[in-house]
Amino acid sequence: MKIMKVEGEHQNMSKKENKRYKMRYAGSRGKGVVVELPFNPHKGRCEACGKSVVMGQIRCTSFHHFWYAYQPQTVKENPILILENTIEVCYPCHQQADAIRALLYASPIRVAQVAELLRGEPREKFIRVLDEVSRSLKEQDIGLAKKILESVK
Repeated sequence: MKIMKVEGEHQNMSKKENKRYKMRYAGSRGKGVVVELPFNPHKGRCEACGKSVVMGQIRCTSFHHFWYAYQPQTVKENPILILENTIEVCYPCHQQADAIRALLYASPIRVAQVAELLRGEPREKFIRVLDEVSRSLKEQDIGLAKKILESVK
Protein backbone atom coordinates (compact mmCIF):
# COMPACT_ATOMS: atom_id res chain seq x y z
CA MET A 1 0.00 0.00 0.00
CA LYS A 2 1.55 3.28 -1.09
CA ILE A 3 0.78 6.52 0.74
CA MET A 4 1.60 9.93 -0.67
CA LYS A 5 2.45 12.36 2.10
CA VAL A 6 1.19 15.91 1.73
CA GLU A 7 1.80 18.63 4.32
CA GLY A 8 -1.12 18.68 6.68
CA GLU A 9 -2.62 15.38 5.59
CA HIS A 10 -1.90 11.92 4.20
CA GLN A 11 -3.47 11.11 0.87
CA ASN A 12 -4.02 7.55 -0.22
CA MET A 13 -2.80 5.92 -3.35
CA SER A 14 -4.65 2.69 -2.56
CA LYS A 15 -8.33 1.88 -2.22
CA LYS A 16 -7.39 -0.38 0.69
CA GLU A 17 -6.75 2.74 2.76
CA ASN A 18 -10.42 3.71 2.59
CA LYS A 19 -10.86 1.44 5.59
CA ARG A 20 -11.62 2.90 8.97
CA TYR A 21 -8.87 4.22 11.25
CA LYS A 22 -8.46 2.53 14.64
CA MET A 23 -7.55 4.41 17.83
CA ARG A 24 -7.12 3.21 21.41
CA TYR A 25 -8.71 5.13 24.32
CA ALA A 26 -7.59 4.77 27.95
CA GLY A 27 -5.73 1.60 27.03
CA SER A 28 -2.98 1.95 29.63
CA ARG A 29 -5.50 1.74 32.46
CA GLY A 30 -6.59 -1.78 31.55
CA LYS A 31 -10.21 -1.04 30.68
CA GLY A 32 -9.76 0.89 27.48
CA VAL A 33 -11.47 0.48 24.15
CA VAL A 34 -10.45 0.54 20.53
CA VAL A 35 -12.73 2.56 18.28
CA GLU A 36 -12.80 3.14 14.55
CA LEU A 37 -13.06 6.51 12.84
CA PRO A 38 -14.20 6.90 9.23
CA PHE A 39 -11.03 8.90 8.46
CA ASN A 40 -7.36 9.06 9.40
CA PRO A 41 -7.02 12.06 11.75
CA HIS A 42 -3.20 12.27 11.43
CA LYS A 43 -1.79 15.48 10.00
CA GLY A 44 1.84 14.38 10.21
CA ARG A 45 3.11 17.35 12.23
CA CYS A 46 4.01 17.41 15.92
CA GLU A 47 1.84 20.01 17.63
CA ALA A 48 4.47 20.57 20.33
CA CYS A 49 7.79 21.00 18.48
CA GLY A 50 6.45 21.51 14.95
CA LYS A 51 8.54 18.78 13.32
CA SER A 52 6.99 17.21 10.23
CA VAL A 53 6.82 13.74 8.74
CA VAL A 54 6.59 15.25 5.25
CA MET A 55 9.74 17.30 5.76
CA GLY A 56 11.57 14.17 6.93
CA GLN A 57 12.25 15.62 10.39
CA ILE A 58 10.43 12.77 12.15
CA ARG A 59 9.33 9.32 11.11
CA CYS A 60 5.80 9.38 12.49
CA THR A 61 3.41 11.00 14.93
CA SER A 62 0.98 9.51 17.41
CA PHE A 63 -1.95 10.72 19.42
CA HIS A 64 -1.78 11.53 23.12
CA HIS A 65 -4.68 12.11 25.50
CA PHE A 66 -3.84 14.56 28.27
CA TRP A 67 -7.08 13.78 30.03
CA TYR A 68 -9.55 10.94 29.72
CA ALA A 69 -12.77 12.95 30.02
CA TYR A 70 -15.11 10.09 29.21
CA GLN A 71 -15.68 6.54 30.29
CA PRO A 72 -14.43 4.07 27.66
CA GLN A 73 -17.97 2.84 27.02
CA THR A 74 -19.10 6.41 26.21
CA VAL A 75 -16.31 6.73 23.64
CA LYS A 76 -17.17 3.33 22.20
CA GLU A 77 -20.74 4.51 21.64
CA ASN A 78 -19.65 7.89 20.18
CA PRO A 79 -16.17 7.38 18.62
CA ILE A 80 -15.60 11.01 17.59
CA LEU A 81 -15.18 11.84 21.30
CA ILE A 82 -11.83 10.07 21.15
CA LEU A 83 -10.32 13.17 19.55
CA GLU A 84 -11.16 15.44 22.51
CA ASN A 85 -8.25 16.34 24.79
CA THR A 86 -5.95 14.81 22.18
CA ILE A 87 -2.80 16.14 20.58
CA GLU A 88 -0.66 14.76 17.76
CA VAL A 89 3.00 14.54 18.76
CA CYS A 90 6.32 12.96 17.81
CA TYR A 91 7.89 10.31 20.03
CA PRO A 92 10.13 12.62 22.15
CA CYS A 93 7.24 15.04 22.76
CA HIS A 94 4.93 12.10 23.54
CA GLN A 95 7.28 11.07 26.34
CA GLN A 96 7.01 14.56 27.83
CA ALA A 97 3.23 14.53 27.41
CA ASP A 98 3.04 11.20 29.26
CA ALA A 99 4.99 12.73 32.16
CA ILE A 100 2.66 15.75 32.23
CA ARG A 101 -0.41 13.48 32.19
CA ALA A 102 1.01 11.55 35.15
CA LEU A 103 1.33 14.86 37.03
CA LEU A 104 -2.23 15.84 36.08
CA TYR A 105 -3.61 12.63 37.59
CA ALA A 106 -1.37 12.84 40.66
CA SER A 107 -1.98 14.53 43.98
CA PRO A 108 -0.23 17.93 43.95
CA ILE A 109 0.84 17.35 47.55
CA ARG A 110 2.39 13.99 46.69
CA VAL A 111 4.22 15.49 43.69
CA ALA A 112 5.61 18.21 45.98
CA GLN A 113 6.66 15.64 48.58
CA VAL A 114 8.56 13.64 45.99
CA ALA A 115 10.08 16.77 44.39
CA GLU A 116 11.37 17.86 47.80
CA LEU A 117 13.62 14.79 47.76
CA LEU A 118 15.51 16.09 44.74
CA ARG A 119 19.02 17.33 45.51
CA GLY A 120 21.73 19.15 43.60
CA GLU A 121 21.53 19.47 39.82
CA PRO A 122 18.31 17.44 39.41
CA ARG A 123 16.57 19.79 41.86
CA GLU A 124 17.90 22.89 40.07
CA LYS A 125 16.84 21.50 36.69
CA PHE A 126 13.35 20.65 37.98
CA ILE A 127 12.96 24.22 39.29
CA ARG A 128 14.09 25.58 35.87
CA VAL A 129 11.54 23.33 34.13
CA LEU A 130 8.73 24.52 36.43
CA ASP A 131 9.75 28.16 35.96
CA GLU A 132 9.79 27.84 32.15
CA VAL A 133 6.44 26.03 32.06
CA SER A 134 4.87 28.66 34.31
CA ARG A 135 6.32 31.54 32.24
CA SER A 136 5.21 29.98 28.95
CA LEU A 137 1.66 29.25 30.11
CA LYS A 138 1.23 32.75 31.56
CA GLU A 139 2.51 34.27 28.32
CA GLN A 140 0.07 32.14 26.33
CA ASP A 141 -2.82 33.15 28.61
CA ILE A 142 -1.95 36.85 28.22
CA GLY A 143 -1.90 36.46 24.43
CA LEU A 144 -5.26 34.72 24.49
CA ALA A 145 -6.76 37.41 26.74
CA LYS A 146 -5.55 40.12 24.34
CA LYS A 147 -7.16 38.32 21.37
CA ILE A 148 -10.44 38.03 23.24
CA LEU A 149 -10.39 41.71 24.17
CA GLU A 150 -9.63 42.73 20.58
CA SER A 151 -12.47 40.59 19.27
CA VAL A 152 -15.07 42.24 21.48
CA LYS A 153 -14.06 45.81 20.56
